[in-house]
Amino acid sequence: MRRPLTILATTGVVITLSGISFGQPPLPAQRVKASGSHTTFEWLFIPLGLAYSRGIWAQNGLVDPEFAPSASSAGQLRQQVDSGVEIGLVNTAEVLLARSQGTPVKIVAGFLGETLAKLYVPAASSMKTAKDLDGKKIGILTATHTSYRAVHYLNGKLGITAEAVPLGAFPDRLAALKAGTVDAIYASEGTPLTLVDSGELTVLVGLRDVYPRPYTAVVVWATDDLIAHKPDTVRRFVKALLEAVRYSKEHSDEAIALYMKKTNAPPNVASRVVRELNTFFISNGKGSGDSLPDAVAGCWQFTKASGAIPPETTVSIAEAVDPRFLPSP
Repeated sequence: MRRPLTILATTGVVITLSGISFGQPPLPAQRVKASGSHTTFEWLFIPLGLAYSRGIWAQNGLVDPEFAPSASSAGQLRQQVDSGVEIGLVNTAEVLLARSQGTPVKIVAGFLGETLAKLYVPAASSMKTAKDLDGKKIGILTATHTSYRAVHYLNGKLGITAEAVPLGAFPDRLAALKAGTVDAIYASEGTPLTLVDSGELTVLVGLRDVYPRPYTAVVVWATDDLIAHKPDTVRRFVKALLEAVRYSKEHSDEAIALYMKKTNAPPNVASRVVRELNTFFISNGKGSGDSLPDAVAGCWQFTKASGAIPPETTVSIAEAVDPRFLPSP
């Protein structure tokens, strides 16, 4: 008996004499040099960790990317691009600032909407509102980090004169708070919530309550060159990252387990952190509103109003944002 004739069509349809079967051929694996890893920021290590453990990169035709650390400033983002990094995850403002300084990068998705950042004070503090920070010192990460801009934004927004004190990593900020060197500390990661539960700290203000809206705190960026010459790679990367974000929202138990593994947090704290994170994860890539450009514009409004950059600094949001790679509604 003769075997059925099989024709492989370029559309992915397999045609035989016995009928037609439909199936997409495997996507050819692509490599990309990326940045965005972080050991303590859960909005970075949770989606990246899930993308690896659930095989989401491979499902989207990408060789598992090797991630350099997420850029902590616009200057570091420029250095990464100069070293060959083509795409990554970073705080929104760093992309806008880098572009205003000539770095050829654009925002292609916003996967964390409103900021998770908060200002903490000792539980016994007499301060009850953000206005009580007038004349006080706030421990932040560095003078180039968004935490510095947060203090200056509060000063302008509330008409106060708080001082930003660069202290580095959270343990150093916490030590300064306990020593009385500063009156409050900035933190965006979930680690301080353990101390809130234990009664050592209290949240003075959640910064999302005073920042502009709509907003996107963390984004996917890509170089102009990658967008122009390998748009399919950008599309695959964005799709994979947003699938990982959606997976975290739909399978919070796995995200909680990953958080516990990374931070040694107890189950109650891990659950609390992931629950909040999943509330502000945005799986459509548009930030907290209905439009990625509008959400990015909200972040740029915050950055400008913070006074941390020269007032003449300009960025065209239309040129700095490319929403073509977002999933269809």
